[in-house]
Amino acid sequence: MKSPNPQGKGAVPLLAAWESMTPLTLANKPADRILGEYFTSLLILSAEFSFKPVPNNNYYFYWKPSLPVNNKPMSPWRLSLIEPERLGNLDLGVYVGRCVLQYDMTWSIELTATLANHSDLLADLQQFHQDFQISNNDEQSLESHLPFFVEQLPFYRRLAATALSSSLSRSIQASQLDNLPARQWLANSSDTSLGLLQHQASH
Repeated sequence: MKSPNPQGKGAVPLLAAWESMTPLTLANKPADRILGEYFTSLLILSAEFSFKPVPNNNYYFYWKPSLPVNNKPMSPWRLSLIEPERLGNLDLGVYVGRCVLQYDMTWSIELTATLANHSDLLADLQQFHQDFQISNNDEQSLESHLPFFVEQLPFYRRLAATALSSSLSRSIQASQLDNLPARQWLANSSDTSLGLLQHQASH
């Protein structure tokens, strides 16, 4: 019986996509920065998007609650290639900020100055922060919580999450912070969502 894919051709695009998202420029980092990059990157990767992100490009983060599709909950967050000034009639919701994928596959965000005007958006952000704290509030290591493979994510989001996890786990090890309980990381962190977000100016 012949193999349906004798030369493994289906694996070639996957390997090429993964190679293009291999973390670069890894370095020792303080614990608060690692946790902030983890939180910020998870927030951005929770957004709806279907394109391949490229390091050092600008992307634009929006918030727009929406009804479930086919009984599947939709994220209120959107990541787009289009800046607010060029949206025209396209309604992506409230503009949150400009995002950049760093060469180490972590994300940063430069928040808009008008967030304080949107209480519902801030409530959703705080809910995301609470869920982050609950899911990491245990004695397991922080690296054991990283999203190395999340099957239900669309392809590029799953790939970006795997690249992020590889980056953060290597940074944790290089910084000699491996095997610390996740609860200990949270105890030493900011208690607000905005305090944890990694801003573009800090990179």
